[in-house]
Amino acid sequence: MFRMLLRRILLVPLKLAFRPRVEGVHHIPKSGPFIIAANHLSFFDSIFIALLTPRPLYFIGKQGWLDAPGVKGRLQSLFFRSVGMISVDKTSGAGTMAGLHTSLRLLHEGKGVGVHIEGTRSPDGRLYKGTTGTAWLALRSGAPVVPCGLTGTESVHPAGAKRLYRGTFEARFGAPVRFTEHLGQENDRRLRRAVTTDITANIAALSGQEYVDMYAETAKSAHARAAGTG
Repeated sequence: MFRMLLRRILLVPLKLAFRPRVEGVHHIPKSGPFIIAANHLSFFDSIFIALLTPRPLYFIGKQGWLDAPGVKGRLQSLFFRSVGMISVDKTSGAGTMAGLHTSLRLLHEGKGVGVHIEGTRSPDGRLYKGTTGTAWLALRSGAPVVPCGLTGTESVHPAGAKRLYRGTFEARFGAPVRFTEHLGQENDRRLRRAVTTDITANIAALSGQEYVDMYAETAKSAHARAAGTG
């Protein structure tokens, strides 16, 4: 109840300030579990998607967002917890699996879970190779995956910015993709990769991004090394 009230309160200034163009909301199932798999351009992407989705959405995010120090950090933690963030410790495989199992429980309860398939923000606006956690959830739960392509959010909040900038962005939701014929085969690594590639291709069709067959985290590390030696 509180989360839906908070969504209604925040949705008004979001629409007034940024006038987001939203397409395909009708693709989001009106009942039952669903997974929204999106690209990742801005720190605020998960918040924007959660506000624009007509049903409550629990978004997977890294534990560090809840552990920031100081008053600002406590307020940030309170906000992310209030909007239903699923915290994941990405520094360990056990932490990642714990987050996936929390997400799976929510799906079994008929709820919606949001995932940024690249695992981290794109360093240059291109769409990077997807991590296979989304596929694991889809194959384990049987929930439909609704692809979401974001454009323009990196201008509203560029990397490292201290505030939001006036502008607009687009969120396009595609037709649900289902993998029920492979239900229970989540431990098949090749199948997880094939499913991830399928979902990522659907996101690319919605966002119009150039695809890079490399993990975004790897690209970020390469950029950091190049900057350090330049």
